[in-house]
Amino acid sequence: MRKLTYTICFFMLFMLLIPGMASAKSIFEHQNTTVPAVQTVDDVYVIGGDADVYGQVQGIVVVINGNLHLGSTAKITGVIVVIGGKVDQDPGVALGDDIYDISLDNATQNSFLIGGGLVLSLWVLQLAGNLLMVLVPVLIRALGKKKIIAFTERYQRESVGRLLYAGFLSGLVIAALSALLLVTVIGIPILILILLALLVALAMGMTVISYRIGDMIKGSEQMPDWLKVLIGASILTAFSSIPLIGWILLLVAGLLSLGICTQWIAGNRKRKKA
Repeated sequence: MRKLTYTICFFMLFMLLIPGMASAKSIFEHQNTTVPAVQTVDDVYVIGGDADVYGQVQGIVVVINGNLHLGSTAKITGVIVVIGGKVDQDPGVALGDDIYDISLDNATQNSFLIGGGLVLSLWVLQLAGNLLMVLVPVLIRALGKKKIIAFTERYQRESVGRLLYAGFLSGLVIAALSALLLVTVIGIPILILILLALLVALAMGMTVISYRIGDMIKGSEQMPDWLKVLIGASILTAFSSIPLIGWILLLVAGLLSLGICTQWIAGNRKRKKA
């Protein structure tokens, strides 16, 4: 199956560049391809032409932008794939696997374009998100100077469990408040301000987490602080790109960030009251 996947991907890429090609054990033509009844070949690949098979094919048959005709004496042991054409079978054909016939009409082409555009858009968004996850903490650490340094160093030895608990409670409060504000039109501007504050809190928390990860690297004692943040943010971003595990990691990092900012706000209020 892997061989078939590689074959289709390769030939779809060069479908418009090569006018016709056929590859088998002893067949190579640039127009229509015929496998006689007395001949046995391994595989048959045809692009930009029709294929007539009367003999035995021990592998797969791939026809792109052409039609496939299977004679009554044909025997195919592998998969048959026809893209942009049709399959015509005579009675008595012996097939050992499935037939895949993919039409290339306007509807199918539009579906490919839309699907490809969506995949490309998601890839660009993921790339932009990964760059922001690396650059934003580094910029915060580099531009914040003494205030950010004091903020990040304050939570180097903070309990992770306590921060997760505080972040979870803060998340519940923000979710409930957001649901209430969405009910009224007047609350939407307030909700936007809350979401902006939430993004700032997440960025500050990610800076602390990245710094702590970079500080655990062996030999990081002699590194500048921004480099520690860069290394930590890069490691965090790399692991967050893993399917399923990355989502869980981002959720934990988000809760930790909320917990860090929540405790920072609570500590400032206590100091002001004192």
